[in-house]
Amino acid sequence: MDSSLFEAIAKNERRTFMNLVRDNGEILQQRTAKTLHTPLHLASRFDNIDLVTEIIKLCPDMVTAENSKLETPLHEACRQGNVKVLPLLLDASPWAACKLNSDNQSAFYLACSHGHLNVVKLLLSKPWVQGLEEDSFVQNSLHVAVSRGYTGIVRKILEVWPDFPQKIDRNGYSPLHCSCHRGNVEITRMLLKAGAELALEFNNDGYTPLHLAAMNGNTAILKEFMSMAPTSFQCHTKNGETVFHLIVRYNHYDAFKYLVHVFNDTNIFHCPDQYGNTIFHIAVSGGHHQIVEYLINKTTVDFSYQNHKGLTALDIFDQASGNVHIKLIQQQVEKICEIQDNNTSEPECSSKQTSNSLTSTLTSFGQQKHLSERRQGELAALYRSRQSKQDEIYSEAVQNARNTITLVAILIATVTFAAGISPPGGIYQEGPLKGKSMVCQTTAFKVFTLSNNIALFTSLCIVVVLVSIIPFQRKPQMMILKVAHKVMWVAVSFMATAYFAATWVIIPHVKGTDWMFVVLLSIGGGTIGTCFLGLTVMMIEHWLRKQKWRKERKKSSDRLASIRMQTLHSFNSDVESSYHQGYHSY
Repeated sequence: MDSSLFEAIAKNERRTFMNLVRDNGEILQQRTAKTLHTPLHLASRFDNIDLVTEIIKLCPDMVTAENSKLETPLHEACRQGNVKVLPLLLDASPWAACKLNSDNQSAFYLACSHGHLNVVKLLLSKPWVQGLEEDSFVQNSLHVAVSRGYTGIVRKILEVWPDFPQKIDRNGYSPLHCSCHRGNVEITRMLLKAGAELALEFNNDGYTPLHLAAMNGNTAILKEFMSMAPTSFQCHTKNGETVFHLIVRYNHYDAFKYLVHVFNDTNIFHCPDQYGNTIFHIAVSGGHHQIVEYLINKTTVDFSYQNHKGLTALDIFDQASGNVHIKLIQQQVEKICEIQDNNTSEPECSSKQTSNSLTSTLTSFGQQKHLSERRQGELAALYRSRQSKQDEIYSEAVQNARNTITLVAILIATVTFAAGISPPGGIYQEGPLKGKSMVCQTTAFKVFTLSNNIALFTSLCIVVVLVSIIPFQRKPQMMILKVAHKVMWVAVSFMATAYFAATWVIIPHVKGTDWMFVVLLSIGGGTIGTCFLGLTVMMIEHWLRKQKWRKERKKSSDRLASIRMQTLHSFNSDVESSYHQGYHSY
């Protein structure tokens, strides 16, 4: 673009601009070098009303012209908040506002993202804007206004489009999710008034808006939800965590005290997550000493409750090395347990020997004994049902693996049998060698025959063993499965070798075809080799996890082991060592 033209537009020199146009009528078609802005783009950006008017008169089609980002002059006006220029552009071409830039953003979206309330009000008066914004973008205009805290814009959009809070982005976030994530109390209140049912919506990560507020420890937003959407506190994450779990995990002490005041000694307070961890487990494992002290002194937590690994919070205390506050609390709790176990007959003497903090802790522990039997029964039933469900899932997975190995072995046997009776290279049709292979003297055919037969008979052995033995205990079942799995590796390897040898036999060895076998060997061998290597690494990692788990188990107390054995009858080291991964190799 000519520098004199750019300077005239930037300084709003109408006379200079008109002289340039009069001297050279083609000058209006010039654009900037990198951004490809037209003169109307620049005039709209600099809010030059007179120049915008003149350019539209001279070249009305320029209203829909696009720059390098596919943006029209209307996008520039909305980005800068030039509300006086906007009517001129809309009158010349209303549908220019419907165009999206290279990021799929409309002019209305840009106005919302930059907080230009007057521009938003003007565009909201146009009926076609709503239809455009209802299309699914990365975020709609309400999302971005909420995320950036533009309260006035949010209020105006809700007045015109009351259904807009129902919209979600590709991450499953509703505007209420965005508001709770950003911690904007006023916008959260407005969105809850627009529809309290929004509080029950989950995003793609399995969190409700309240869960996000709990992660941030925003007590004011928690109070809004308690007032306007109390049922949302019953929602759990995909890991079975309550709002209490999240607040404790992220160590928000003030928010925790508020929730305890509201929900103390209720199901929400005592509810464990899907791993059986109560909020006491989470607080101890995270080293959150303030919350731990509060739970001991001010609430009725169950010290003896075990998670799915059979660990109580007291067992986790032993692993909390380095945290001085936690160690002091541990000493207090251990003294309490000793007093209760010994059933001391001298409470007065005992109380004199403890500190004031210990006395208050004893009081709390005394309250602990009086938890209702119904509550303890509920917790035990919940633990048993979750453990039973996990055992069922694992048994089904093992059976599916057994069936899959059998099916693959049958498939390998079928393929290798067919290849054996129809060998590569063809057979003689006449003469004394009728029915014999025509390439039986070649090394490749010998490799094919040997590998094919090994694959055939090893796969048949797998099928015979798996259909002949019915294990009814877990350890023999896993032993058979591991052996069958390794033999299947052998069968697959030899079948692949037979295929490569057969390919060598049938590919013509002439100039121009030598590269074909090399490429085939590289692709096939690389693929199956990478697969085997990856599975081997996973198997080694699993073995190392099992060894580490066994060492840790030896360090745990005999009491813990005996309780766990009574519950599960035996330890499943594969599951226990890989519990957090959710899978294990074999």
